[in-house]
Amino acid sequence: MKLNVESKLKEADLTVLGLFEEDKHNYKDFNKKLSEEISDAISKKMFTKKFGQAYTSNINNSTKRVLILGLGKKKEFTLEKFRKSLNKSLKYARSRKSKSLSTNLLKISNFNTNLLGRATAEAFLLSEYLFDKYITPDKDNPKVNLKDIYLEYSNSKDLLKGLKEGEIIANATNFARDLVNEPAIEVTPSYFEKLAKNISKKNKLSLTVLNKKDMIKLGMGGLLGVTAGSDQEPKLLILEYKGSNDKPIALVGKGVTFDAGGYNLKPSGYMETMKCDMGGAAAVFGAIKAASELKVKKHIIALMPLCENLVNGSAYKPGDILTAYNKKTIEIGNTDAEGRLILADAISYAEEKYKPKILIDLATLTGACVVALGEQISGLMSKDDNLSKELEDAGLTSHDRVWRLPMLEEYQDAMKGSISDIKNIAPRSHGAGAITAAVFLSHFVDTEKTQWAHIDIAGPAFISEDRDYLTKGGTGAGVRLLSYFLSK
Repeated sequence: MKLNVESKLKEADLTVLGLFEEDKHNYKDFNKKLSEEISDAISKKMFTKKFGQAYTSNINNSTKRVLILGLGKKKEFTLEKFRKSLNKSLKYARSRKSKSLSTNLLKISNFNTNLLGRATAEAFLLSEYLFDKYITPDKDNPKVNLKDIYLEYSNSKDLLKGLKEGEIIANATNFARDLVNEPAIEVTPSYFEKLAKNISKKNKLSLTVLNKKDMIKLGMGGLLGVTAGSDQEPKLLILEYKGSNDKPIALVGKGVTFDAGGYNLKPSGYMETMKCDMGGAAAVFGAIKAASELKVKKHIIALMPLCENLVNGSAYKPGDILTAYNKKTIEIGNTDAEGRLILADAISYAEEKYKPKILIDLATLTGACVVALGEQISGLMSKDDNLSKELEDAGLTSHDRVWRLPMLEEYQDAMKGSISDIKNIAPRSHGAGAITAAVFLSHFVDTEKTQWAHIDIAGPAFISEDRDYLTKGGTGAGVRLLSYFLSK
């Protein structure tokens, strides 16, 4: 699929035109017959200009189609509504098996030109994504691809730059979606390592790989405990992008490539999608890939602790005590609260080894966050107001959104241990499972020295049904958020 910028609306198999509620012209200058059709459809209440409404026509009985989209009130038309409108356009083109599409939606929108370009590329490339690798093609109904998209807009360096940036960010998001959607029998810690070696060469990133022997030597008891029940060797992958000589920004992503829950086994209905429990690692992988291609002028390090959480005779058990990299002891109250254990090692290692200015961890960490916020938005927990504001702003612009949850003083003792320094799960009476998980992680970073934020992507990382330009399954949650944050 190729995005082409044209100074005039170009003829295509499908032409997509937008109408705001304030517009009175109904495209009279474009085509008189079409204008009459639109006016007639409005008078008969077959079409309104409210956002989400659509009307189709085949002018002069030709095979070419016109799709009219209602855009609502101009002042209420957001960048995300623009993305959704392009998504609707592409879906209709796909249903008609159109090979080309032309639209004026960019020309009639009033957004920052660079962001307009970004949103355009993101909308089309994220909408085009399908994970059909394991589906046998239907020979009687071959797939027809949309080859050319013509965008009516004055030739602009800012728009072209935005289109390129949006393409990089969308491709990195789709890269993360592929990782999450692949079955766990394929995506193991070793699979991640092979992929990291390949990407690091292409993108000029440095790669460090810590194996089980290294973890034993370093005393990474969290990672070693969680992986004890698996035949797959754990990995801690570290990718570094040096776009500046500044103190680094460290990104840490939870990478449990399959989570059965350990001895606190997940019940049927909850385990089937647990290939997605490496969504945090996929997100930071995609984000550093995008940052290197965007040539962001920042020093970025992505750490991916990777393992499986399974059950055998060697698996860790409730009541066990593990010693993390920073020497804090952890009593295991529940083996299904495993993500925080591997993050504990990776976060404390990142802070000691790389002394980052900013440290952000992403994880499909708690069902409690899904209960609180659903599939639409990630939970953000941090003691740093400035960092939180920057992440919230990046989330709003990219629509890969976060919502800040409180880390009040009253929560701080929730993870205190009785026979260890801390527990890996708070008593049920405490509630606030997403927040107490963040409190646990705060024991492994010095928030007086390091700006730290924890982002729980458990809700939006893997969705149960199609939503606009995101198909069900892996969404790449976190990639766009971090990409907008890092490229600010």
